Amino acid sequence: MYIPLEYVFAVVTVVTAYATYRLGIRDGDDFRDDVVNSTIDYLIKENMVKWKRRGDGEIELLPLDEK
Repeated sequence: MYIPLEYVFAVVTVVTAYATYRLGIRDGDDFRDDVVNSTIDYLIKENMVKWKRRGDGEIELLPLDEK
């Protein structure tokens, strides 16, 4: 039985694309959370935002006064 090389290439390409898509979706949320948390930590460290720590340990960002 002969399977054309183009079909094999197409199947391998689709499977690889789907697998990398699923891996990206799974890891995307964790990466996004890490970026947001490290950005907020940096802004707090450099005194660029108003904030206070709540009783449960969470950080609350306070609104800035607009002029």
